[in-house]
Amino acid sequence: MKKVPFHATVAIIAAAVFPSAGHAATDAEVEALRAELASLKAEYSKRMSALEAQIQQLQTSAAPGATPAVDQTVAAQAPATADVTPALPAAAGRSASAFNPAISLILAGNYANLSNDPEDYAIQGFVPAGDEIGPGERSFNLGETELTVSASIDPYFAGALTVAVTPENEIEVEEAYFRTLSLPQGFTVKGGQFYSSLGYLNEVHAHNWDFIDQPLVYQAFFGGQMAVQGLQLKWIAPLDLLLELGVESGNGDYFPGTREDQNGLNGVIAYAHLGGDLGDSIAWRTGLSYLNLDAEDREFEDVNAAGEDSLNAFTGSSETWVADAE
Repeated sequence: MKKVPFHATVAIIAAAVFPSAGHAATDAEVEALRAELASLKAEYSKRMSALEAQIQQLQTSAAPGATPAVDQTVAAQAPATADVTPALPAAAGRSASAFNPAISLILAGNYANLSNDPEDYAIQGFVPAGDEIGPGERSFNLGETELTVSASIDPYFAGALTVAVTPENEIEVEEAYFRTLSLPQGFTVKGGQFYSSLGYLNEVHAHNWDFIDQPLVYQAFFGGQMAVQGLQLKWIAPLDLLLELGVESGNGDYFPGTREDQNGLNGVIAYAHLGGDLGDSIAWRTGLSYLNLDAEDREFEDVNAAGEDSLNAFTGSSETWVADAE
């Protein structure tokens, strides 16, 4: 920010307080204002000289072996009854937004012109996940409204909450997690409910997609976006290229897994990402991910050979490998 000289500031204030009166102002008034302005300039110059002298003395006294000196000129100018209270040090890690978290609201709407009945939507050849995004409803739709609140908790942790209002007027918690800020050696820990870093697009929220629909593979294999209720550990290598390694595990309560009757973790998600820059405006990234989740009596509705609705259940382990490049 450009600083305005004191004398210029005084001139501006004088002009504001004493507006020009044109020919109505007398010569005496003008001379009085000029005299007052000259006095203020002289006082300003005197104080600046005193402060510069004090700085010079402090620098001299700070040298090794130097004897501390006191600027008597400046000290004499201070009122004898001045109550000088030292400023309290700011709390470590506090920020201007400590009690004012960042809040964002995303509104999304769409219009769909569909030739097929969306109620009959299904991905042929795959077990129904129950939460496929699909084409949505016909005509105008409100879409998904997303509210996100995030803030630093202290110097060591940050937190975020993302709540979505679905087109069916239901409220869903998409993400609610804490994340470390100051672990050494490039490590980060996240805990709570969050979108997995499996693949490339899974952890990206819907309003940031390039298309209104998520890729078919995410809908078929993960029922939309793969979420985790548990812990995530990431490590970024200290290299010129991006090298990110991560592992996640939780209760497995999201498709293709289920919450099991146990107190421990269910399954594991592991991945490695490699990326870099190509010039000033182009970047690349590739990755390999692995998912292993257990399911216990995971029910799904299907249609049998006779065209009748049937209820099936699956118990076992689901393994998925994902290769991505962007």
